[in-house]
Amino acid sequence: MNTTRRQFAGQLGASALAAHSPFAFAQDRTIRVLVGYAAGGAADTVARAVAEGVRGHGFNMLVDNKGGAGGRLATEALVAAPSDGATLLMTPMGNLTLYPHVFKSLSYDPLKQFVGVGKACSMSFALAVGANSPAKTLKEFLDLARKDNALAAYGTPGAGTAMHFIGQLLGKAAKVPLAHVAYRGGSAAVTDAIGGVLPCVVTTLPNLLPMHKSGKLRILAISDEAPLAALPGVPTFKSLGYGDLAITETFALFARAGTPAPLVAQLNKSVTEAIQSEKIASLLHKLEYQPQTATTEALDRQLREDHARWGQIVKASGYTPEDS
Repeated sequence: MNTTRRQFAGQLGASALAAHSPFAFAQDRTIRVLVGYAAGGAADTVARAVAEGVRGHGFNMLVDNKGGAGGRLATEALVAAPSDGATLLMTPMGNLTLYPHVFKSLSYDPLKQFVGVGKACSMSFALAVGANSPAKTLKEFLDLARKDNALAAYGTPGAGTAMHFIGQLLGKAAKVPLAHVAYRGGSAAVTDAIGGVLPCVVTTLPNLLPMHKSGKLRILAISDEAPLAALPGVPTFKSLGYGDLAITETFALFARAGTPAPLVAQLNKSVTEAIQSEKIASLLHKLEYQPQTATTEALDRQLREDHARWGQIVKASGYTPEDS
């Protein structure tokens, strides 16, 4: 079919208009979603749920697992990417709000270099003992730990994590010298707690719940604000008098600062609709994540508030920052 010069000029004009339209971003745009952890982990699971949810909303999200350095390698990869929205980061908020206080020389500034795209969900943490432990309650565990230093150790997925500080805060409030044992990931700590090698473990609730239900572990307390239906009879730290341990972790998407605002707004709308859909919300609930959404403004505000809160917690704990 022949095209006249006038028709060709008209097509060029239409293309130019589309390129400058905020809706031009949504034409089946492929986006790489960086995840700083291995496939099958919490961040990866949430990222893939979001990717599934936004399919059909104009975006095709491809998850790229870039594990290493506790998630910091993926964060650094986002900093190195252009501010065009083609690369996003799905991360636990603690990587952006806690890490600046526990590592001396991060190569990025979360408060200046990132912009919130959308919130996906939150999860809580829990303290658990092996099924053969004589401790049936948190008080009994602390009493045993107070009497015997060998029973005062708690394992976590690593030094400088939220779980590390939950144990420190608990020991300080209960006046029990709890000793931190840093593992390279939560699975090994859970295994040692099950085997009785480790007196207790503090890690993410989704990782502990299956073991609790199967009778291999006993969860003694959770960091939620309120008890969970999935754990009848299990108290919160807050209900036991440890209000400072009402700590949850948020999973959210971030882009490089400078990403076009219309694209960020479109992405936020798509992610919000995905998380609120029955399919994705049900999937997250089954995995013991609490679906949550937020505007980009609210997410950026949470980033700053959590950053300030963790700064106070780390300072009060006396923790010495490490090299990143």
